[in-house]
Amino acid sequence: MTGKTAKTIFWLGTLSSAIIFLWLTYDFHQQEPKFAKTDQINDQVVAGKKVWHKYNCNDCHTILGFGGYYAPDMTKAYYRLGENNIISIVMNPELVYKDSFRKMPHLGVTKEEAVNLVVFLKWVGTIENRHWPPQDEKFVKAFRLREANAQKLDKTDIIMGACGGCHSLETLGRKIAGDFNDIAKRISYDKDTLVKYIHDPQSVKPGTAMPPQNVSPETAAIISDFILSLKAGKEVQK
Repeated sequence: MTGKTAKTIFWLGTLSSAIIFLWLTYDFHQQEPKFAKTDQINDQVVAGKKVWHKYNCNDCHTILGFGGYYAPDMTKAYYRLGENNIISIVMNPELVYKDSFRKMPHLGVTKEEAVNLVVFLKWVGTIENRHWPPQDEKFVKAFRLREANAQKLDKTDIIMGACGGCHSLETLGRKIAGDFNDIAKRISYDKDTLVKYIHDPQSVKPGTAMPPQNVSPETAAIISDFILSLKAGKEVQK
């Protein structure tokens, strides 16, 4: 191969690579509003992002592939935990995680900051990122379907979609607030009391660390039936 041929190959390769790179960059910015939902970014989302940075949440948590691996990924946390649970966790982690091996420090987050953080995490959860992290997709599915199309989900999906961010069921969910099998054995509530407890825990058990849950009365009733069926030792039907 002559020197002239080598230079030609080099320049052709460099120029074609540069053109492809520039086109991909242009296409990315054209697609950004569609995939990143930039039209949903408002002042509260921006304020929530500032809260995320103010308290160095990335030191322990990962979001959109960036951050620490000590604590759970927060990319889809809005679907996994729900608004009230996130607020309760960031404001009172010493209560929520008192029985958990993984601890979170009390950072002094205010209610306004917590609400803004929720709005930020809700926006992050809508970003098209090829279903990452995959382990949270079941919560995304359950969150989106349980209210409008609950009949499309079996009971286990509904329960874990609404409660799996804190509770477990054998190998599913997280054991921060206890396994449903153990809870079913020790509670003495009837269905109506359980529904009330889900919507307003303090009215049934003052001082409990559980926050009110953002679920419909229908979903609360399904959860209550599910827990009582475990208590009775009945097989949970789909």
